[in-house]
Amino acid sequence: MNDASHEKRLSADRFSVSYFLWMMLVGLLFAFGNDLDRVFNLWLALVPVLFLSALVMTASWVVALIRNLWLRRWRRVTSILVAPLAACLIFAGARAAGISSELIRFEIGRHYYIAQVEKLPQAGEPRLATFDWGQTGGVGVANFIYTLIFDEADEIARAPAPRSLAWHDRANRQCPGTPLCSVLDPSSGFSITVRKLDGHFYLVTEGW
Repeated sequence: MNDASHEKRLSADRFSVSYFLWMMLVGLLFAFGNDLDRVFNLWLALVPVLFLSALVMTASWVVALIRNLWLRRWRRVTSILVAPLAACLIFAGARAAGISSELIRFEIGRHYYIAQVEKLPQAGEPRLATFDWGQTGGVGVANFIYTLIFDEADEIARAPAPRSLAWHDRANRQCPGTPLCSVLDPSSGFSITVRKLDGHFYLVTEGW
């Protein structure tokens, strides 16, 4: 190997964050896949999008690894091997810290939701409002409806029995036509989960 080719190989052999960034992009696509389905109603179209993204990323990663091993670019090889591990650690850390795609979506729209709540009339009672967050599923698969609920009394987080009559009265005023109806009277075969996002805002998920 002459000096020129040796210098060229050394200049090409450097640590790179590009592999890590690509891993993060694909990871974010999977992390926000459910939200993309809710917002754009992708349903079955989401499957090939995720599958093709993962397939292309995996194939590119393997090709890059083999090529750099062949060329003995050890810094590049290290960057390629560390990229998926670093991405996994970041997503695991975010999950452990309670950061989720739902919380990020809420934070992005926080000012809008607060503005809508402030428009509600002051009737001398805790305010209650709902915001449609879309749904996922379709024929032959599990279906889920997501609703962001502002409950100034925070009774939505309680089990049905301890909720006050006043809260039931406020919720009944919004029936029919809102997911609060299902919360008040869940049908057989339905599952309802309530998760606090921040303050008086809760994410209600109905599944069947």
